[in-house]
Amino acid sequence: MISMIVFMLFLTVFFVLMMRQNFYLVEKDYYPKGLEYQQRIDKMENAKQLDEQVKIDNRKEFLVFTFQSFFNADEIDGKIVLYRPSDGRRDVSISIELDSSRQFFYPVKNLITGKYLVKIDYKYNDVEYYQEKSIYVD
Repeated sequence: MISMIVFMLFLTVFFVLMMRQNFYLVEKDYYPKGLEYQQRIDKMENAKQLDEQVKIDNRKEFLVFTFQSFFNADEIDGKIVLYRPSDGRRDVSISIELDSSRQFFYPVKNLITGKYLVKIDYKYNDVEYYQEKSIYVD
């Protein structure tokens, strides 16, 4: 009888603890994004055909994004998403604003330590490009 009560108590505690756990979907609107996946694949193919990729330099104080040397900085339009796999609430979306040397600086102090997936979605001369890279922020 005592073992039965202990077992039931264990199940009750286990159930209560599991119900308190937060479950966040990676993407809130995952279904429409799934439909757009072929467009992303096409953009990735466009980016792979370029002679250079966007370079991401993880410096101590800044993330530095350097765009291709054969692109005009004024004609690049798009956004950079710093995707945090462990917590979707920590994702950061930034509009691309390049300086004359085709670079964009983002302060690391705005991020928490950990792994990020950098998603760069940009357009140049009506051709769309997409690139992803994992980084670790200290």
